[in-house]
Amino acid sequence: MLKLQAKSSRICGGPRRRDLLTAGGLSLLGLSLPELLRAESSTNHAPGKARSVILIYLFGGPPKHELFDPKPEAAAEIRGPFGTTATDLPGVHYSELLPTMGRWLHRSSLVRSGTHVHNDHSAGLLYTMTGKKAKKLESAVPVLPTQAPSMNAVIQYLHRHERRALPASVWMPCYLGWGQSSIRPGLYGGFLGRQYDPFITGVELTNKRKAKDFYDSAIPQGVIKLPRTKLQPQMTLDRLDARHSLLTQFDRQRRSFGKYRNLIEADQFKAKAFDLLTASNSQNSPWRAFQVDEEPTALREKYGRNLYGDALLTCRRLVERGVRLVTMSWEAFEKDGADPTGWDTHKNHFEIVKNHRAPVLDQGYSALCEDLESRGMLDETLIVIMGEMGRSPKVNAGKGRDHWSYAYDVMFTGAGVKQGCVLGASDKIGAYPTDHPVGPADIVATVYEAMGIDSSGVIYDVGQRPQPIAQHGTPIAGILA
Repeated sequence: MLKLQAKSSRICGGPRRRDLLTAGGLSLLGLSLPELLRAESSTNHAPGKARSVILIYLFGGPPKHELFDPKPEAAAEIRGPFGTTATDLPGVHYSELLPTMGRWLHRSSLVRSGTHVHNDHSAGLLYTMTGKKAKKLESAVPVLPTQAPSMNAVIQYLHRHERRALPASVWMPCYLGWGQSSIRPGLYGGFLGRQYDPFITGVELTNKRKAKDFYDSAIPQGVIKLPRTKLQPQMTLDRLDARHSLLTQFDRQRRSFGKYRNLIEADQFKAKAFDLLTASNSQNSPWRAFQVDEEPTALREKYGRNLYGDALLTCRRLVERGVRLVTMSWEAFEKDGADPTGWDTHKNHFEIVKNHRAPVLDQGYSALCEDLESRGMLDETLIVIMGEMGRSPKVNAGKGRDHWSYAYDVMFTGAGVKQGCVLGASDKIGAYPTDHPVGPADIVATVYEAMGIDSSGVIYDVGQRPQPIAQHGTPIAGILA
């Protein structure tokens, strides 16, 4: 078990932060690459059972009833129109909309008793990704430097000193809110500082259209993009190397002036930015993990030829190359009409989940499990599925389910957790937990423990004040291996 000690310099090691941005005035949400690379130094690392984590975040609010906790004995306005399907664990059933996911419950722990009271998208996102509530429950929670850091950011922080070519954590396919021309909290470094934000990719949608309304759902098609890693058409590698040589000559003169030490250090980070840019355009670069077109066509078909299928395949390619935490989040692509809804199904719930949500999740997750297992990686990779909340037990007048954070499910598959385990339960209509309720901080603590990180330890904010790493959450002992 990795113990977090009294000084940040003694915290564990792992992949370092390297953001794929062009050298010079390159930025990701306002930070240049040299600034981001400044997070490096050395650490000690005692690996846990889960070398890497793939978090599948179902933003919008995934339903219990149509996924992992159907209620076949409830009234029609509760259970909905779908039946159930048996899993490979006797007596446990999923919704019939997940015909293949149940084959992996023998490698999983399913928690059916997640609960919290921040019944809103942004507030729930912040809470579930950090373990700490927003100060105020409101529909547009801002991104603040005083907020707790996301799990992705904490992993960046803990691995800030490791010298690697890839970052410790990645968020795909875009920052949450991008599809609605907004920025949602929960992804970022918070009190650790923005230099510990995860590496966030961009996306180019290929099925843009004019949606009829918010509930005119579809399966998004698109390509994950690395921000500004392509050389500009007029900039060849030779010209870039010449520019680098000029900087080197300038540095030789500057080094004679001790009073400019800070400026010299700044240019050292620019040199690393240069190295990264040239590496990202190399055939042997680890950043080619994002090039899913290098995979066999049959494998891509198995994951699903859509944005999320490609993203999950990219997740496998990233953890294969040593990234510790990859979050693949659903997004509401409202501004381009590609898929406005996400999992936020206040209307047309059953049609959307049946045609555009459950099949994509079922296929992509199952392919990921099979792919990892065939490569011997499922024993060292933990897959987590969750959202910021669930959906209401009772169907509304618009044939939808509304926000419901009071009972939701979390799936853990693979390394670091017990196999073939179901913990907790909800009542007969799926409204509230009846056994072993767990909150967001407990789930965050459980992920850390499964990774070999001491969830009772501390991290240090920008003022070097100790802060609880898991916001006082209690690991779910009943599912930890």
